[in-house]
Amino acid sequence: MEKNVDDRLRTLLDARLNADMSRRRFIQGAAGLTTLTVLGLNAGSASGADGKLGGPLNFLGYDGEQAANVAGPFLRDNNIQMNASFTSSADEPLTRFMTGGRGALDLFSVNKDFQSTVLDAGTELFLPLDMARIPNAGGLFPAFKDAPWLVRDGKTYGVPLIWGNSPCVWNPEKWEGVPDRYTDFADPKFKGELVLLDDPFGNICLFAKSTGAQGLGRLTQAELDKALEALISIKPNIVTLGTGFGDMADVIIRGDASIGIGGWAYQLVIAKEKGVTLVAGSPKIDDTLFWSDAYAIAVDAPNIDNAYAFIDYVTSAESNAALATELGSGCTVEAAYDLLTADAQVLYNYDDVRQPGGGILGTQASLLPPQEADGDIVGVSAWIEAWQTFKAA
Repeated sequence: MEKNVDDRLRTLLDARLNADMSRRRFIQGAAGLTTLTVLGLNAGSASGADGKLGGPLNFLGYDGEQAANVAGPFLRDNNIQMNASFTSSADEPLTRFMTGGRGALDLFSVNKDFQSTVLDAGTELFLPLDMARIPNAGGLFPAFKDAPWLVRDGKTYGVPLIWGNSPCVWNPEKWEGVPDRYTDFADPKFKGELVLLDDPFGNICLFAKSTGAQGLGRLTQAELDKALEALISIKPNIVTLGTGFGDMADVIIRGDASIGIGGWAYQLVIAKEKGVTLVAGSPKIDDTLFWSDAYAIAVDAPNIDNAYAFIDYVTSAESNAALATELGSGCTVEAAYDLLTADAQVLYNYDDVRQPGGGILGTQASLLPPQEADGDIVGVSAWIEAWQTFKAA
């Protein structure tokens, strides 16, 4: 593989940028609450626990994280058929596992907040990993070694593959920076300058953070109402809600807005390709939100050898650099950093993941609301209702 990742991957990324669904939209409305069945999966039996590769590898996770381009040579060389099925909500792996997927699913890619919630609950879903079978994982950044959201009782349940944050993105010719708090965007000077993603969960978390909520993903009705009030206060300054990260970037690149709230650092690269300079940063007091996705193996995976070998291959420095570039995200393998282009290296602050104990990722509260109300904590339907109220305001 070349030192700098192949630019041919750009085509796939552009398609993802303009998709209607954000990879960080944890639960996509009422559709995320329905019971789902396993479709398009071949249980297979070619790869059990005998060390032989070949046959099916049944993947369920975020689109793109099956690493079809990056892992193509590995899959072909080992005669492995990737059967990929994609999630639209963070909790979908558990739903599918419990509704016919057990014994058919091999490999997940999952959000850290969902995985941590499952492990805390003691729910059977993820296999404790034999890390000796994933030697490349020894090269992870300190924050991802023994990551607190992946380790329970000395056992590891996932290998991080990418990470990132949700910064503000703005035109430096118009603004020197952003205010200290998200609620400060209500200032009339921002009228006609703002664009947000049409994403209830990310936006509510940002403004709940700004209004003093403690749990972010676990809000009381009063905390949710306060975040909603803050969102409505900036509504007069919003030009539009982007249908995806690409749409959101295009609004700023065209000059229809000058600041994107809850954006993606990769939007800077897209703008640069179009001759426009954008910068990214976060409010000094409120800061930003962080996310990370990991590979995990399903309990009773029928093709466990294929799954282990796949994770190890994609966790090599070369593969991790390629995948991070393809998905516009941060790499998780320390040696992969030197293989990134200069533009990719500055998309994220890698000091955040050079810290042991999970770094900033390990200290951030869960961003995932419960499916149902839990005592004083409101469920996902209340968040969806609040977002609809904001849009109608």
